[in-house]
Amino acid sequence: MTQDEAARDETAHARGTDGAPPARPHDERPRPQYGEYAPEGWTWPPPGEQRPDASGASSHGAPPPPAAPAPAAPAPPLAGATAGQPRTVDRFITILLLALGAVGAWNTSVSLQQLPGAIQTVYSQQGVGTYTPQEWLPTLALVGTVFMLALYAAVLGWSIVRMRAGRAAFWVPLLGGAVAMLATIVLTSIVFFTDPTFQSYLDGMAGA
Repeated sequence: MTQDEAARDETAHARGTDGAPPARPHDERPRPQYGEYAPEGWTWPPPGEQRPDASGASSHGAPPPPAAPAPAAPAPPLAGATAGQPRTVDRFITILLLALGAVGAWNTSVSLQQLPGAIQTVYSQQGVGTYTPQEWLPTLALVGTVFMLALYAAVLGWSIVRMRAGRAAFWVPLLGGAVAMLATIVLTSIVFFTDPTFQSYLDGMAGA
């Protein structure tokens, strides 16, 4: 028997007596709903682990997910939040002082316009005599009135600017009130000490 005849006999034996190809072994596992079963010998490597490929070399799997970023540190509280209460108190005091200053500036302006009558009332109560207004008294009263109103306007504007900037402003009306009081004393002293009747009264008191 030649080699070709022996090969044909082996092929026929492998195919069977009827010449049909041999049947594949029956898979007793239930048919999967999606896809197919993995071939025998295949294993699933977790991501990041090495697995050998067909050539025997190791290959890396999918890279591990990046680490979650560290939580950001809480922001420090704003300076305005911690200073909210002092600013509220300062604003309340400033507004109250400005209201009182407005009343004071108005009363002082009216008093300067009625200065001759006020001086005569004091003279009558103290027994000084009769007051004779000087020729320049109306001009002095007008200058004093304009000064008081301008002073209050400056105090009001400066206070608003400081409050908007978040700075302490309560001392501005106090300073304006002190300046207004000093100006009133100076104007009144000029009127009294330039009046001849009042000078005669002082001379009489000094001689007595």
